Amino acid sequence: MPTLYDSATPNPAGYRDVDVRQLAALPATAHLQRVDVREPSEFDGLLGHLDGARLVPLATVRHAAAEWPLDADVLLVCRSGGRSAKAAAQLVELGFTRVMNLRGGMLAWNTVELPVVRPTSGPPPALTRVLDELLVGLHRAIAPETPAPIYGQGPSREALTALLDTLQASPPRTVRDTEGFELLLRECRDLLAVARPEGRH
Repeated sequence: MPTLYDSATPNPAGYRDVDVRQLAALPATAHLQRVDVREPSEFDGLLGHLDGARLVPLATVRHAAAEWPLDADVLLVCRSGGRSAKAAAQLVELGFTRVMNLRGGMLAWNTVELPVVRPTSGPPPALTRVLDELLVGLHRAIAPETPAPIYGQGPSREALTALLDTLQASPPRTVRDTEGFELLLRECRDLLAVARPEGRH
């Protein structure tokens, strides 16, 4: 019977990439070590974490891996797939033979509305909240001396993603706090991943 590792996409770095839908289709009885390499605040934050995931921040992966069997099926997870790819490459260097990376990370997992363990209660934010946060934050970054307007339109996820992509690629030249602007875009992407259209929870 083929395993998740067998159906995953080979990566030139020696590990395999797994799509969120592949992982979601995996039977609950499958033997798979889920390792989340984010920081504790992210693990218990807005994006939540996979059920059964073990928190091992990226900086500690090499040390923690000393206790794992080299032939274990290990799936690495992070926010967007970047840090987990680094951790996957580290495990391959250490001699692990069945290493996988969750492509797109918890952003992708939340975007397709798969179940997560999330300590925060209540319904997920509405898409309008993401737009409002983005627009108010942009206003603060570009023209902080003027009062922020009140927003509240009904955007689509695609329109918000396109806007965030555009702002990431070409930040406004008038942004005074570049780090704050990058943090704003990151937070809005996290909100967007878990947001649902009005009336859906």
